Amino acid sequence: MSAHQPASRPFRDRYLDGELDAYFRLQPGNTGGALATPRAVDRDALTAALERYARDRHAPEAVFTALDELRHPDSRAVVTGQQVGLLLGPAYTLSKAVTALKLAEQLSGDERPVVAIFWLASQDHDSAEIDHSYLLDLDETLHRLELPLPRGTPAGRIRLQDGWAEQIIDELAKLNVNQPFYEDVRERLRRSAEHAQSYADWFAGLLYDLLGDQGLIVLDPLEPGLAPLFRDVLAREVRDPLSSSDAINRAADALRDQGLDPQLGRGEQATNLFFETDDGQRQLLRYDDGLFRSENAEFTPDDLLSLLDRDPSRLTPAAGLRPVTQDAVLPTAITVVGPGELRYFCQLQGVYEAHGVAMPLIWPRATVTVLEPPVHRILDKFELSHHDIQERYTDVRDRVLLDLHGHAEAFDHHLDELERLADHLVEHVRAIDPTLERTVRRGEGYIETTFETLRDKSARALAKQDSIYSRQFRRLHAHLLPEDTPQERILSPFSFFLKFGAENVVREFLRLEPHGDHTIRF
Repeated sequence: MSAHQPASRPFRDRYLDGELDAYFRLQPGNTGGALATPRAVDRDALTAALERYARDRHAPEAVFTALDELRHPDSRAVVTGQQVGLLLGPAYTLSKAVTALKLAEQLSGDERPVVAIFWLASQDHDSAEIDHSYLLDLDETLHRLELPLPRGTPAGRIRLQDGWAEQIIDELAKLNVNQPFYEDVRERLRRSAEHAQSYADWFAGLLYDLLGDQGLIVLDPLEPGLAPLFRDVLAREVRDPLSSSDAINRAADALRDQGLDPQLGRGEQATNLFFETDDGQRQLLRYDDGLFRSENAEFTPDDLLSLLDRDPSRLTPAAGLRPVTQDAVLPTAITVVGPGELRYFCQLQGVYEAHGVAMPLIWPRATVTVLEPPVHRILDKFELSHHDIQERYTDVRDRVLLDLHGHAEAFDHHLDELERLADHLVEHVRAIDPTLERTVRRGEGYIETTFETLRDKSARALAKQDSIYSRQFRRLHAHLLPEDTPQERILSPFSFFLKFGAENVVREFLRLEPHGDHTIRF
């Protein structure tokens, strides 16, 4: 018996194995069914708005070729998206975009073109999640860069201030990175900021700069030509404001019955709608006795329907409705998601059905971990994987140190002996009085816990004595588990651009298959 219990199975594995099929319209991997699903959308208005946005961002020609394909009456889209974080946020932003591009490339044909679309979460107002970025320099020092974003304001409404780009460029210049690659990054940041009006535009410009040549289309839902296309879904939600919340909560109850934790929960009277105030604050609407209420105002349904006619961008969906608005206006075949998004998509089938929108195929994104030279050398030396470090760092470090000093075998041997002796003792006790077996087992558990504690303390003592190996494990932690978080969920891709070059890094990402777990070695 070990004091360390295995982690519960990830949602992704449960989904891919079919355990969650009841929560989705299409089974995992059913690309044929996804492509065959009818999608009646206003392609003319959609592509016109996307084209205007791309031209304003000075997107490369391949983007406009992709837009021409999107005009095809039978075209489909592989859609993904992300919050608009500083320096593209965490590296999984790049993983998501590349997964969508590779899937679109594999599924596209002359009779049914498939394009990749990246949806900017420009309506999101959680500034504390997007105002910073983490980079690890050549000294293996973790740096947090940050901008003073206003709180409570949708990212697409935050004006890109003069000097923000230069501030970040100056901070990057202080890091220990490869100078030629720094100069390339500096120019990319300046180019993308030059054509940006909002904070979200800067993010979009960087995506176009890095992946526009691959035909990635970027969509900002606050773009004036796009906002009216969401009216039908939002108006239906206004007329029946609690049905989608009820559907989400019913799915949450079903997940709990399976012993799973739901991602979303809608409180009493909470709708899936946000209202943007005159001063740019985004506030959740609640519904009671025929009225919608924000923090400091109230509206009748007719008030909100009138607002949708005047300025549809001021009424925006919450997480439980946003994918439905997306798939009501896009010819979506597949949506590429991360682990957290997969969890909340489990709760959305009823919302899709309530709005008469077909739920697309949900596709877990590829995961990518970049192994820098010292990292893969140390991993190879100890015969470890990056998963070993990211999932159970302390246990693995302790085990290796005990092994290296010849103590691991002794601990294992004596624990085995303890279990064998306990089994013999139970046999004797059972013959005397069966009710005493529980007492013996409790004692066995106590002794095993004491052994595990002694093992941990011994390993920590070795870590203090063995400076060389301890330093190597600290390096692994710095690269693979910064801030105790797996690398791709915290380090910006610019952390790697500054060491190995943006073109080199993007090229390696584009070589990967659009599924599974991958490593890139430099």
